[in-house]
Amino acid sequence: MIIYGYREATLQTKVFDDEVCTHCGQKGNIACTVFSKHFHIMWIPLFPIGKRTVIWCRNCENEYKQLNEATPDLRNQILEFSRKQKAPFWQWIGLLLFVGFIGSTLFSGYRETKNTKLFLESPDYKDVYCMKYENGYSLMYIVDIRNDSIFFLDNNYATTKKSEVKKLHAPQNYELDDLYVYTHNELKKLYYIDRVIITIWRDLPFNLEGLTFEDDEDEVE
Repeated sequence: MIIYGYREATLQTKVFDDEVCTHCGQKGNIACTVFSKHFHIMWIPLFPIGKRTVIWCRNCENEYKQLNEATPDLRNQILEFSRKQKAPFWQWIGLLLFVGFIGSTLFSGYRETKNTKLFLESPDYKDVYCMKYENGYSLMYIVDIRNDSIFFLDNNYATTKKSEVKKLHAPQNYELDDLYVYTHNELKKLYYIDRVIITIWRDLPFNLEGLTFEDDEDEVE
């Protein structure tokens, strides 16, 4: 369950020594505290959403509900004091993390697309191709290149999540008896026109943990 809402932090408190309380008549007890409100999700502050100012008398403990209850001079001092208080940096941390995550994701996607196009132009032994089929995502693995013929092993498994497809890259998951052959132009068509080739990885290590998928029918078909 997502927990969200508003919280606030104390910025600064000031006592106005020369001001007289309009309720009890005591001098030097008018205090003002400025709070900075922020929106949070799961207790992580996202961004500040304004300030709240509380004015009270330390002698009679009366709280000034409205700023116009104070004298004109006190109002001006309070407004000036409140204006100078700034939201702390940490109240922006959630927004900064979110922007950083989005930026990192976009940059990672850009770099992956750039590398894929580069690898497509110059196929190499052991390149791993992420393929999108009707039943999900799977892999092909280059095992040989002869002139314009590029030989692949086909993976025996598929997953419905692209983020999980790298887990299929294990030696025992490839069909060793059959080779699939494509020309360079055929691979380009699969990428640029048919959109079957999604991503190409180079120097992707084998996962040697011997993954099995029979018990995870929701993830792998």
